[in-house]
Amino acid sequence: MKKKKSILRSALHTQRNILLVRTAIELLHGGLVVTAAWKTSIIVNAVFMEHGGPTETASDLLMLFLCVLSMALLRLPKSRIEAQLSHRLRLSARTSLHKAMLLQGRGSASALTLTLERVDALDPFFHTVLPTMIAGAVLIPLILIVTAFADPLSALLFLVTLPIAPFLLFLIGKATRRASERQWDKMQSLTDGFGELVRAAMTLKIFRRIDTEGAHLARMSHSFAEASLSVLRLAFVSAFALELITTLSIALIAVSIGLRLLEGMMSFQPAFFVLILAPLFYQPLREGGIAFHAAMDAKTAETALTPYLDLPSSTDGARSQILLPPAVHTEHLSYRYPLTEEEVLTGLTLSFPAGKSTVIAGASGIGKSTLLLLLAGQITPTEGKILLADGAGNANNFDLAHLSETTRTHLITYVPQEPHIFTATLAENVSLWLENATDEAVTAALEAAALGDFLRALPEGLRTPLGQGGQPLSAGQRHRLGLARAFFQNRPIVLLDEVTAGLDEETEATVIHALTRFAHHRTLILTSHRPALIAWADHVITLGGGEL
Repeated sequence: MKKKKSILRSALHTQRNILLVRTAIELLHGGLVVTAAWKTSIIVNAVFMEHGGPTETASDLLMLFLCVLSMALLRLPKSRIEAQLSHRLRLSARTSLHKAMLLQGRGSASALTLTLERVDALDPFFHTVLPTMIAGAVLIPLILIVTAFADPLSALLFLVTLPIAPFLLFLIGKATRRASERQWDKMQSLTDGFGELVRAAMTLKIFRRIDTEGAHLARMSHSFAEASLSVLRLAFVSAFALELITTLSIALIAVSIGLRLLEGMMSFQPAFFVLILAPLFYQPLREGGIAFHAAMDAKTAETALTPYLDLPSSTDGARSQILLPPAVHTEHLSYRYPLTEEEVLTGLTLSFPAGKSTVIAGASGIGKSTLLLLLAGQITPTEGKILLADGAGNANNFDLAHLSETTRTHLITYVPQEPHIFTATLAENVSLWLENATDEAVTAALEAAALGDFLRALPEGLRTPLGQGGQPLSAGQRHRLGLARAFFQNRPIVLLDEVTAGLDEETEATVIHALTRFAHHRTLILTSHRPALIAWADHVITLGGGEL
């Protein structure tokens, strides 16, 4: 089995040149830190121990000033590099997630958690974990080597106390990882629950289950809060323990130096130099607690994102094998809302003839729109399957669930009852930003959808911007704009949900006339309760009442 590549490791590998620059900057910073500490010890020794004046310390003071200024100036490129790495990774992750969600039809709640929370959880890796790792890898060995020349005993104490903090983090690592995973899981459940509540709001209202599901969400919210507090408690304990260990280690070195100063076994200048370096030596370890928990969060987020960002490429082999237009069959099709478990459709076995127009009729709330969503592949059946059959025998019966999203996209157009209107131009709303879309093709689609008069009345024509919520379109015009998209996409299977709802009789007749011309060599499946559209259809299926 091929091992999946780590997202973070891949990002670091692709940006290794930038990382080398970042490491070089850290090395320069470490050299400046050591130099500044050394010059400080010289100045303090000259002023307090040798009673020197400004003349003796002027050059050292100038060098100390230049070191401090240089360290301050180095903060800008360091932060820029970290921000650049973080931005590139998050942009790449969100782009890949967008593609994956389009390909796999992921739910909006899960998508929100992934694209916002989990992608952003990668950010501290670059702003906290990576700087701490680089600082530890550069500063700790550098200070250790310099201290070995200034005071070998202190260097030995540095070396002995150094493994304590990593060992402590190792001990709490598994607990931290489990707590972090539990927190993310609870967040996922909470966002999924809210998403399902929104989607199933009407059903919950009908069955008077809103209060019950509200209590269910309250329990999930409480569980998420408890999981978050558990992570915070572990972070606090580990940070406190690391602070205590590093403080005791510094105190041990200070006591050792103090005793040797009193015994005359050590001079003041190297002693003061080591005392300045001691907190700097342990600084990456003190920051290790925060960095460790950020790393656990990033690792947990990475684990959740990896299946989306390491998808196999889609295969389109089935597309070339399907004779167009195919018939659509359902076999024992059932669907239940995931949150409520209320069954909407049960055991439906239906046939939609190839190259014909079929209207799905039935009472409101019977499941017509849900059936259309299933046929479009937007939601997954609880039971049963949907087949595309092209009349070439059983060998050419294709399960919709097994087709790649690319194949489904080339075969099926779905227009919902309330088409989404983007904040974009009229042409962009019809073509949906298709490359090489011509104004002639867009205009023809609008004319076919009975929007020609509307187009000609616009001062900017196809370049007219549509505002939030589809302004200035009326409800009927928004319906027809969705129909224009279907005409423009020109696919062999077209699913239309209440396409003539809200239209007057004259406009409805115009739309039906357009559908008549459009239906040639296509499999049209429509939901409607309008008598004119039902009378026009080749085939009518009434849910809850069989075929007409």
